[in-house]
Amino acid sequence: MKNDIDTRLKRALKSTESPDMELIQAVKNRFLKEDKISMKKTYKRSFGAVIAAVVAVLLVSTSVFAAWQLLKPSEVADIFEDKALSAAFASEDAVNINETIVSGKYKFTLLAAVAGEDLTDMPYYSNGEIQRDRLYAVLAVQYADGSPMPSTMDVLYEEVSFFSSPLIKGVEPTMMNVPAMNGGGSTTSVIDGVLYRIVECDNVAVFADKGLYFAINTGTFFSPDAFIYNEETGEITANANFDGESVIFNLPLDKKYADPAKAEQYFKDQEAQRNGDIEHEDTMFDDIDWENAMPVEGTIADVDIDSDGYMTYTYAYKTGGGAITAAYSDHFSDDDTEQSAIINMMASDDDVYAVRMEKDENGGITGMIVVPR
Repeated sequence: MKNDIDTRLKRALKSTESPDMELIQAVKNRFLKEDKISMKKTYKRSFGAVIAAVVAVLLVSTSVFAAWQLLKPSEVADIFEDKALSAAFASEDAVNINETIVSGKYKFTLLAAVAGEDLTDMPYYSNGEIQRDRLYAVLAVQYADGSPMPSTMDVLYEEVSFFSSPLIKGVEPTMMNVPAMNGGGSTTSVIDGVLYRIVECDNVAVFADKGLYFAINTGTFFSPDAFIYNEETGEITANANFDGESVIFNLPLDKKYADPAKAEQYFKDQEAQRNGDIEHEDTMFDDIDWENAMPVEGTIADVDIDSDGYMTYTYAYKTGGGAITAAYSDHFSDDDTEQSAIINMMASDDDVYAVRMEKDENGGITGMIVVPR
């Protein structure tokens, strides 16, 4: 047994491949079987040498090292206690991407994506209705120099912000990104110095025949300056001159999921929603006194209005967060009076809440999460 392990270690040192887990476990077991008194000395010296050898092998290939240290998408979902989504990421329907792009001081890895109906234990509600047909993507963010990302409890964490979203080839990205895709917010955690995020939105796999991207830019909101949209070809690329970091991945969903009829209807529904033409049936929210709902501390933030007249409010609430976009003209008038509007209502298994925007007498807009009293 000992000679067999030694032989395999020698081969590993000559190989450009990472050593398999069976080998590493065998090494551990061999040392653990040693006499306890001598093990204290042997373990520190010999196993340290083994680890050094493993690191030397891993440094041969950056991509192998990245795959070695990152969690699997199913493991990320497990950490967020979503067993159904974990199973979805472990299934044959999931698309394992594992592509890494470095931009500035960050290293972004798009791990995987999966799309379909009822893939989560924590369904997203919009206007009182469960959004069943969804797409989920897992993203990992690291510092390019190998230093750990700040934990969510670290004051430096507030300085780390990323906007991440699928985009559709041939569609102006400012008009169709995750807030417009009924984004259910993103769930983020920092584990062993790596920031993991699960992004959720409508199942845009119906556009698989057109081509899909997954875009990331630093900052809280989607930045049009971070990307270049080619109106002739429909291609979207990262802007190397952007004042920040931006990357864009191809999102290789199988074209068998494409559905031109659903895609066309999706565009029509989006247009109707922007124009305020969609009416919703009576729901569980109708009996709630939203006018007197209480703001949630820590969710109150200024809201910007873009050149097209759209307001975007980004929030973090409990274990998740998201961004809500709405047309200013649909909710507020231009007169100099204080105004308030409920923009969206949402629910989880044990909570009901809404996004409220308020306009002051100077025209400033503030967004917040509110809960019933």
